[in-house]
Amino acid sequence: MELKFVSREGDYLVFETSDGVRARTLIDDQIRDSIRKVQTSESSSFTPREVQQQIRSGLSLSEVAANLGAPESAVEPFALPILDEIRFVLDAALNTTLPDGPTMKRFEDMVLASDPAASFKAIKTDLGWEIVAKGNGTYSWLFDLRSRVIEPNSESARKIGKANSVRDSIFTAAIPVQEVVEVVEEVEAPQPEGASVHDLVQELRSRREQNTQELKPHSAKGRAALPSWDEIVLGTGSLDSDSD
Repeated sequence: MELKFVSREGDYLVFETSDGVRARTLIDDQIRDSIRKVQTSESSSFTPREVQQQIRSGLSLSEVAANLGAPESAVEPFALPILDEIRFVLDAALNTTLPDGPTMKRFEDMVLASDPAASFKAIKTDLGWEIVAKGNGTYSWLFDLRSRVIEPNSESARKIGKANSVRDSIFTAAIPVQEVVEVVEEVEAPQPEGASVHDLVQELRSRREQNTQELKPHSAKGRAALPSWDEIVLGTGSLDSDSD
């Protein structure tokens, strides 16, 4: 007579015959030992390290099981923690913000704006974590989880947006964010095609310097007044002063 496992009730396993008759058996030490021997036999042909390395390299659970010649049930306990790790790394990468012109954009949104068919996965290589996207093309970035730095690892990735690196600021010479806002609000003259934010900021600085020179008051002795805070920080005026 063949029995089919139905459920577990406390310390009992419930079985059922083909006629619908149910029976219970106590989970005693003998049954536990038998289960352990089966698990040991199934996993004896590979090590947990082998499973984890193959999962991190981008293979699926079924692919790893096939490579190791073992059932998925034997591989799964060692693969699940690594699959959770990969999901965490990928989520962190996709939600990392990168400069996109004068604004910041999520890494995932930036890639999808260029290739809407792209799908993502994270793999671990000798270089560290790598984010791979495949759609109309194949793209690769290196991702530092601790610093949240994403850098292109292929020529195709370099062409997507401005995701060269989180460390590659769109501003140069430590231009304050406030100045960028002022550029957008105050520079009304049309700029030549291809002008960068830095060019616009330099234009604003030049205008400030002209206005400062025209309006700067002089002391009674004819000496220039002390430079303002903007002059000191932005370099819009001379810091020289005459001596008595």
